[in-house]
Amino acid sequence: MKIDGINSSLGMGPGSSSSMVEKIVASESAPIESSKQRRESIVAKKNEFQNLDTLLSKLQGTADSLKMPSGFRKLILDSSHPDIISGSVSNLAEVGSYEMEVSSLARSDKQLAVGFPDKDKTEVGFGFMRVGLKGALHEVVIEPGSTLRDVAAKINDSSQGVRASIVNTGATEDPYRLLVSSLEAGEDAITDIDSDTSFTEFKNQVKGIGLAVNFEGVNVKRKSNALDDLIDGVNLKVAKAEPGTNVTVNVRHDVDRTSEGVKDFVKQYNEVQSFSRKQGQKDAATAQTGQLTGDGALRRVSGSLQAAVASVSLVAAGVTTNPKNGELQIDDAKLREALTTNYEGVANLFATGEHGPGLAARMSDAIKGLQDRTSGAVATRLKGMDQRIKAQDKDIAHKEERMEQRKIQLQRTYANLDSKMAGMKSQGQMLSARIGEPPAQSTP
Repeated sequence: MKIDGINSSLGMGPGSSSSMVEKIVASESAPIESSKQRRESIVAKKNEFQNLDTLLSKLQGTADSLKMPSGFRKLILDSSHPDIISGSVSNLAEVGSYEMEVSSLARSDKQLAVGFPDKDKTEVGFGFMRVGLKGALHEVVIEPGSTLRDVAAKINDSSQGVRASIVNTGATEDPYRLLVSSLEAGEDAITDIDSDTSFTEFKNQVKGIGLAVNFEGVNVKRKSNALDDLIDGVNLKVAKAEPGTNVTVNVRHDVDRTSEGVKDFVKQYNEVQSFSRKQGQKDAATAQTGQLTGDGALRRVSGSLQAAVASVSLVAAGVTTNPKNGELQIDDAKLREALTTNYEGVANLFATGEHGPGLAARMSDAIKGLQDRTSGAVATRLKGMDQRIKAQDKDIAHKEERMEQRKIQLQRTYANLDSKMAGMKSQGQMLSARIGEPPAQSTP
């Protein structure tokens, strides 16, 4: 009687129970793996829709920048003498040419005091000063023992509208002098100093005057050398006066920048259409089509954008639709010619005006509809996929929990079986010893 061989006959050799449990668990885990694969498929589709959503957002951003005339129009400013007058222009300015002559630059008023041998050692006296702009003098108390540096600090601390500084003229005798300047330029910013002291006298070094410009035959004055309010949307900066020199400032359409804006729009539109088209094409390596093949939401995206393009004829601007792939194509030379000869006509194709919404506005509205959180094809599809992923996560977690409980149950069952087998083996060995048979050798 070889009772010891019962383990072998049942396939229960050393360590076999643990292996058996793993095999059973593996065979019963198929539903979990199936759920995980479904989740991966949904995540892959969601990622593709997120890529599509990103492309749409980029296209909408470009469309929004072009849908109003102020956004579509790009202007540039040219000056015949940029060393005299230069500037910049906003898209709200009017195209035109302007002539002007600069008679004088605006400058601040400057008062210079008598000199001293140093700025921080020699006492300059004491008393009272009244410093400031005309009609707004401030009293400055000069204490006994004050130096030139002390006086400058007193003036700067107490006076408004003027600034005191110490100038080293480099003169052999008494090179340090106090300079008091008005902070603003112009005839109204005249520095006034009543030096009621025993130490110094001031002399007007530079008389404050304003900017004087003859603009299209009209005399124009300003307190500073900036002409930001002379022409709507034009900011001019005057660098020097050149009486007798006429400066021509020309505000014109910037064909280069406008052309780039149209090209960006076309490029981003084509990226969306290319994305949609490639979803239905087979991969050369895997022979598989894209994740969104045949998806109704993807068809709605492509159709909505194509409808927006079809609502406006862009042929005059050199933009046509490729009948093979639905993408837009640009004849660069024709676009530049159209912008050069009929800039406003091209602007009307894209920007909204009296004629109604242009292509950019129609495209923006179409994308907003697709991305609407309550009814948009893309937004609702993303929301639905998020819900499905959460449901799959919950289902997987539930199945894994049940499988873990099943594994524990199997481990307990086989542990009990191992214990019983060990007892039977011991009994077999004892029985063999009694009847004089050598104990059976376990099969490894």
